[in-house]
Amino acid sequence: MKDEQASATALLIAAGLVLMDKNPAYAGAVSTASADLSARILQSYSPASRRLLKLVRCSWFRRTAAVFERATIPGILRHYAMRKKCIARLARDAIRDGIAQVVILGAGFDTLAMELQREFADVRFWEIDHPATQRYKESVLNSAVTHEIHFIATDLSLAGLDKESLKSASFDPGQKTLWIAEGVLMYFSERAVLRLLEEIREISVPGSRVVFTFMERDVKGRVRFRNQTRLADWWLGRRDEPFRWGFETENLAEFISPWRVVRVYGNHDLQKLDRANGKKALAAGELICLAEF
Repeated sequence: MKDEQASATALLIAAGLVLMDKNPAYAGAVSTASADLSARILQSYSPASRRLLKLVRCSWFRRTAAVFERATIPGILRHYAMRKKCIARLARDAIRDGIAQVVILGAGFDTLAMELQREFADVRFWEIDHPATQRYKESVLNSAVTHEIHFIATDLSLAGLDKESLKSASFDPGQKTLWIAEGVLMYFSERAVLRLLEEIREISVPGSRVVFTFMERDVKGRVRFRNQTRLADWWLGRRDEPFRWGFETENLAEFISPWRVVRVYGNHDLQKLDRANGKKALAAGELICLAEF
């Protein structure tokens, strides 16, 4: 990712959220708040993103997008939507269990912190993300939102966790914290993943939790979605943000120790969250881990 450019993946997911919000086939899968923020970002980011926004709002483009999805990674949009829904549920469970600090790593254009802040006024939130992506996000948020949520600009893959910036932004290492890394770690090297898990452990007290997604390597050792086609392999190979890290679920507990795996959520769990379309296929290969310290 270039320093002055927002994450290509974040922009792509933003377009997908807008597309799903207006598509009856995904009824209830995406929060309106997420789709609205995504639309504002696409509108302001660049001429190309504005053209994309116009396209995803057209009914004919939805049909075209559905064909393209089937030709690349079938079920990927629904996977993204259910992934977000599952993580939001885990975050609410953590807060109801007494956790009063939430730090979102690589937040992208997600609105989870904003939505939770409206529900839980006594909880404090931080977002840590690449400077360019965060800058565009802050530019479309109103001042009331940016006042309630602490934004820290850091390239986590290179610099790791900026603990001093966190502390100077009122983070309390003595309080139980929920750490969230959604759709982030697969872009890091294994060494960077281990470093980040160790860094957040160093400023976490017992009872803190971490929720992160990870790619499970396939039988050939590749880091990819299971039903990914050759067209998707080609397209992803041309991007500037390739998947770099994947892991085997059976070795996860040892890898993240001393964090303790509480549960791993897979496709079956995500399908249960899609009440209207629970039998439709989801892209497989990315899992969600809930762990505790």
